[in-house]
Amino acid sequence: MTITAEMAAPARRLARPALARARTIARLAAPLTAFFCIQSATSLASLAMIGRLGDVALAGVGAASAVYGVVLAVLFGVDAAVQPLVSRATGAGQSQQQGQALTDALALAVPGAFVLAVGLWLAAPAILAIMLPEVRAARAGAAFIRAAAPSLVFLAFTIPINGCWIGSGRPGRSFLVTAVLAPVQILATLALVFGAGPLAPEGAAGAGAAISLACLLGVGLQAGLAIRGIPGFLRAKPRAGGMFAVAALGWPISLQQAFLQMGLMIAFVIVARLGVASVAATNVLISLATVPIQLAVGFGVAAATLVGQTLGRGDVAEARRWGWRAAGGGIALTASLGLIAVFAPRPLLGVFLHDPATLAIAVWPARVVGLGVAADAAARILCFAIRGAGETRIGAAIPFASQWLFQLPLTWWVALTLGFGVLGMAGAQTGVALAEAAFTALIWSGSRWTRQMAISKADTRLAG
Repeated sequence: MTITAEMAAPARRLARPALARARTIARLAAPLTAFFCIQSATSLASLAMIGRLGDVALAGVGAASAVYGVVLAVLFGVDAAVQPLVSRATGAGQSQQQGQALTDALALAVPGAFVLAVGLWLAAPAILAIMLPEVRAARAGAAFIRAAAPSLVFLAFTIPINGCWIGSGRPGRSFLVTAVLAPVQILATLALVFGAGPLAPEGAAGAGAAISLACLLGVGLQAGLAIRGIPGFLRAKPRAGGMFAVAALGWPISLQQAFLQMGLMIAFVIVARLGVASVAATNVLISLATVPIQLAVGFGVAAATLVGQTLGRGDVAEARRWGWRAAGGGIALTASLGLIAVFAPRPLLGVFLHDPATLAIAVWPARVVGLGVAADAAARILCFAIRGAGETRIGAAIPFASQWLFQLPLTWWVALTLGFGVLGMAGAQTGVALAEAAFTALIWSGSRWTRQMAISKADTRLAG
């Protein structure tokens, strides 16, 4: 049968909207995924340098990063609140509300981050001593945290600005700043880790100090861009109602992300019972898994923006479709990365682990984690879509329940009680990711998230 031009024309017409939608997702997701790729590459470069110092430094910095992440996670709620507020205002044509939402968010985030940074600096040695029986590893971890603690105040300024760029559909600004800061942090890490001298045991403080230095530079870059590019920014005083709206939308995400990082802390406590080599291997596995996770977050943030803007126009059905489309793109990308860990784990891990016994511990867990990255990506992207609809409580409750009710108990049972070690931890993580993806897809296909009471109340407070 011959296909004529007339017969092919309808197919081309059907393909055009699909291509346009793919381009819309790519326009938002590409700079976001590039943004997160740069962050991941910077973290992995730092990890490779720390790996040269040995398993003790890897173990200490891995546990310390989990502790630091708990405090940093509190700021993610501000970002999660700014994005839907700005995207809804953008979709409704109220561009001046972008700057007001950002001003309100900064008034809430920066003072709070200062208090958190001081508390973390004071508590770091005691926390690491409890987590890690190996004294040298605990000291290295505490040194890393104390050097990185000032970065929390700087990030409290830049994270909400990034949320505003993303919510207004301009994630390229975030990518630009990250692209400038990445080489600064890498070079600073190289200089401070290997030339730290008396700065800290095992040179770990050098990696923390490099983070603080890069984040300080980020404050200047973001401030300059925000003053010139965000309508209404710093042209009005912070409002109590606006700060309350940010807190009301953001606290579920802050709480969920903090508990997520606390789960990582507990995972390190569990693995620490297996020895320093297992802790070092776990640090590398978690860091490598961060790469597909960050890519999924890029697609997820794009989904949240598109869902929020579409709901701003009152089209619930199209908002649902944007969530599915973004999830499909994220699955395709992260699954291809997972295959690298499945089929070539030794070359991948050998960049960071230089002890043959430690490398052997990590090989099969890397394969298992690689098999589950696509499911993890699907769950994350759809949770972001739910958050973009303003249902931050649902978006926070799903990963919280997944981790605390299932993953951590399974990890303890399989890794320690049954004696499968790091491999058991990887298996528990992958199994829970598959179940979480299925449940999140069920929620997104239903109607619960379309109840827009939470975001409507936030809009009312913002408008007031």
